[in-house]
Amino acid sequence: MAKKILLIRPSNVYNYNNYPPLNLILLASALKKEGFTTEIINSALEPDIETVLKNRLPDTLLVAITLLTPEVPDALRIMQCIRNISDTPIVAGGWHCTLFPEQMAKSSLVDYVVCGEGETHIVSLARDIQSGKKPENRIYDKTFLDLNSLAEPDYSSDPLIERFICSYLTDTLSRYVKQPMRWLPYESSRGCPSECTFCINVVTGNTRYRKKDAAKVISEIEGLVRRYHLTHIKFIDDNFFVDIRRVRDICAGIIERGLEFTWDAECRCDYFNERLLNDETLSLAKKAGLVQLTLGIESGSNHTLDLMKKHVTPEQAEFAVRKCNEHGIIARSSFMLEVPGETRGDIRSTIRFINRMRKYPLFSAGVGTFRPYPRCELTRDLIGKGHLREPQNLEEWASTDVINMYTAAEYIRPWQVDGPYSVAAAYYLNMESSTRLGSHQISRLSDRIKNSLFVAIAAIRNRLMFYGLPLDMELYKKFVVAFYAQQGTADRQGCYPLSGSDTTGRD
Repeated sequence: MAKKILLIRPSNVYNYNNYPPLNLILLASALKKEGFTTEIINSALEPDIETVLKNRLPDTLLVAITLLTPEVPDALRIMQCIRNISDTPIVAGGWHCTLFPEQMAKSSLVDYVVCGEGETHIVSLARDIQSGKKPENRIYDKTFLDLNSLAEPDYSSDPLIERFICSYLTDTLSRYVKQPMRWLPYESSRGCPSECTFCINVVTGNTRYRKKDAAKVISEIEGLVRRYHLTHIKFIDDNFFVDIRRVRDICAGIIERGLEFTWDAECRCDYFNERLLNDETLSLAKKAGLVQLTLGIESGSNHTLDLMKKHVTPEQAEFAVRKCNEHGIIARSSFMLEVPGETRGDIRSTIRFINRMRKYPLFSAGVGTFRPYPRCELTRDLIGKGHLREPQNLEEWASTDVINMYTAAEYIRPWQVDGPYSVAAAYYLNMESSTRLGSHQISRLSDRIKNSLFVAIAAIRNRLMFYGLPLDMELYKKFVVAFYAQQGTADRQGCYPLSGSDTTGRD
């Protein structure tokens, strides 16, 4: 009987596609370890997905498709296409399925739904289907796996992996690290013990921290760096620094093995203290290649931070930014405006805080309006107050308006105290940080001058906190689109640092 399994990544409405599908790579690695053959298909990079499916489905055991909320429209199109071609079982997983398993299971296009971590579930399903069994359960509940027991990630499972290795990272770090950058994302742990009211980890119960041992991390990273000649590793852990002793062991191992690459990771601001991220640890991490930390600062208002249950103060955030700068580490900081319950004063406090942080040369701000990620505490409150409606089935999630309402980074929403002001402020604050386009990317002198002029105007607007008559913003949008069109790349409107937890828009 067939042993081939198709693993499909749908395209998303924001045209965001510079990260490889690490979730599918991990599934493929688990399946290959058990003797199955896999093939990863990235819908966004296939000009004719229907023809691809017609050629691949005849000898396929099952199809696994992973989806985030912005990928629902293309996922529906792909699953309907599969149904039209064959009766191959369809397994759906990913964050959207974990949030809405019952809705997914009710769809006639879905045979099985996998919630949470899928490595063991997909192997179990494949074995059952191969043996002729019909699994009784359509929904596979969340499990917490021992990460040390998982198969080593085989990035070659994706035939387009080289394309992603060479893709451009819009992080601020791109102006400081060796170019051309060759990079890959790597996951060394899962879960975050924090309780932020906007975060998908809290909603899905992913607050239990699980990790790979330092020795396993070092071994796998060394293999990646040497095999693919990488110059950078992007740790995509929800919270890389929970176990600081493990972090120190990883850094020491990188140095001992003579591995030469840069890396970045996410970190809470309150970890900058004598017990965790002290000067000694920061110096060690810098020596091991750390070039950037993503700090979830989120707001310059204590009131807003309390609404978020961040348990961090603006003073702690500034201390973290200052320590990063002292050690030559980029402080890539995320912020939200229009958090439900905020006042205009809170919003202006955040803008003033960002302006104040500009005195630190390695500070960078990624700003967006609050995105009501499905099922999080703040979103439930909005639904309860009648400001927002949650779709009742998979098909309703395919609406562009619904997807924008829940996941767009800069969007005017009904509950906002001053939506147009906040959307413009987010755009100009991002513009000043060059998160969409940096002069270091531009080779033509005339374009560098234009870009620098736009950034200078943005800086003036930000200091004055004046965002009316945004004609220059509209001109800049056209300038950015024209630049990337000239480079022969896709529209990058979604490819810049977003605010808050980035998990509904990232693999």
